Amino acid sequence: MRKSVSKILDKINEIDDFVCNYKKMTITAEIPSTAYLNWGIHLANIGQLDVAMDKFNTAILMANQNPNAYVNLGIAFLKQQDYTEAIKNFKKATKIDKLNARAYAMWASALSEIGDMKGAVDIYKLAQKYDPRNPEIYLNWGISLAKYNNKKEAEEKFKTAVSLDPLNPTTPFLWGMLMIEQGRFEEAIKKLTHCLLFNQNTFQLYYYIAFCYSKLANYEQTITYAKKAIDEDDTKLESYMLLADAYMNTCNEDLCLETYKAAESKAVLNSQFYANWGNALQRHNHIEEAREKLYQAFSATPDNPSILFNLGANYLICGEKQEALEFFYRVIKLNPEHTQSLYNIAALSYENGEIEKALEFYKKSYDSNKKAKHVFFNIANCYYKLNDFDGAQKYYKKCIEYNPKFVHGYINYANLLLEKSNEAEALRKARTAFLLQRDSADTNFAYGIVLLKTGHHGEAYEKFINTLKINPNYSFAHVALAESAWSLGKLEEALVYLELAMDKFAQMPDFLALQEKILAEFTRSNVSQYEAQIALKYCNKFLERYNNLKVDEIRSELVQLIT
Repeated sequence: MRKSVSKILDKINEIDDFVCNYKKMTITAEIPSTAYLNWGIHLANIGQLDVAMDKFNTAILMANQNPNAYVNLGIAFLKQQDYTEAIKNFKKATKIDKLNARAYAMWASALSEIGDMKGAVDIYKLAQKYDPRNPEIYLNWGISLAKYNNKKEAEEKFKTAVSLDPLNPTTPFLWGMLMIEQGRFEEAIKKLTHCLLFNQNTFQLYYYIAFCYSKLANYEQTITYAKKAIDEDDTKLESYMLLADAYMNTCNEDLCLETYKAAESKAVLNSQFYANWGNALQRHNHIEEAREKLYQAFSATPDNPSILFNLGANYLICGEKQEALEFFYRVIKLNPEHTQSLYNIAALSYENGEIEKALEFYKKSYDSNKKAKHVFFNIANCYYKLNDFDGAQKYYKKCIEYNPKFVHGYINYANLLLEKSNEAEALRKARTAFLLQRDSADTNFAYGIVLLKTGHHGEAYEKFINTLKINPNYSFAHVALAESAWSLGKLEEALVYLELAMDKFAQMPDFLALQEKILAEFTRSNVSQYEAQIALKYCNKFLERYNNLKVDEIRSELVQLIT
């Protein structure tokens, strides 16, 4: 067999030497013309388009009435994106053979590439008319429709092509790709798996099957097919990244990072690879290594918003807030609607006391993503800080409407209502928060504060006691208990809680005012000697640590009472 092929090629080479003599040859040149045509087809299939086009032109010179030579020359022009020349050759083929369905189909394909989809559809219909059972027509028609986002009709054409030629893997593969674009990953897996029965080049199939499984969060299958893709072609970084991501999502840190390490030699400053590696390291709390990889990605593509954002997040994790801000600002310069960067700038501004700037960026964050309704709470807090109570109330209402079980929304709204002297509604909102989370120290404490401020001292006292039962280290509850105990006439108990809060709050104005108010009760004439001695001991303990003129005066009065 090999000898016969060799003889044919030798004969063709002989013909090639004298090709110029064939210009005036008649139909008797049909056989050598076909040989050149087949030779050209072989060269085109292995990617040698320029040489293939020479062979097609030779075939045409030897027999200019061969339509297939024009069709294949047109296809070669089509592959080179020279659509004008491609269409010329397809037209010539149809002039020679008015029923050549393949020529019409390729002509239509070229028209779709230059944006004339209406003309393309008309020509596809001609192709269909002349050869209604040719699967290649429907395949190309489906490709053209898919390019113009007419997915439903494209799918119908692919379906027809598969029914006419079920053994051709190209059509179900393209059909599967169309399903991936539509997010129909389970159906895409079926089509791609079907292709595996017939396709020798399986890298793409394994990769896209793995990709579909990753989208379905089936990470075990993702790992299986990503490994198969790597076995087929271990030079493709996307397979390693898919495998590493699957390991990360199955909490297999070691294998995730090992996969990135194994692929590093193939990366050659691939920014996406280093960005993904950096994110994986960051997720597994390898912060310094993550920064190194992210900077490698940054050096390759310094204007990539995603990489800049992740560098900002890295600095934020490390508490380097100014550096983080600089990266977030760079992100929104490139992408003014990057929701998370806008949110982070707002949060850092709020933390820095720049409330007006925080409000501006929280609103921009919401405008960039209307689904991010959780930001209503932050906007409300900004208005509250700016003493714009109407604005705050509007957004606390929005916050609760969006998430009726958001406890802190009710708590902050209750405090705002107290500021507006709406005590009844404040109590209702605080009680709702408490009922949503009865076992939370925060909600018990917050409800207690509202009860205390509205004169419900006994209930407030109970809530503060509950707070300490849930969290014995809840220091704010000590101060609140001191005040509620004083309100209930439990002066000795009030002093106990003041002493527990002394170390943390002694220098704070509100604590000092409360302390002076409680100690003043012990200077009254109806206080017993025992109670006065307890108060004196507290004064001495406080004065040993802090100088305070008012406490010193109360101490002197207590000494006089005792003596």
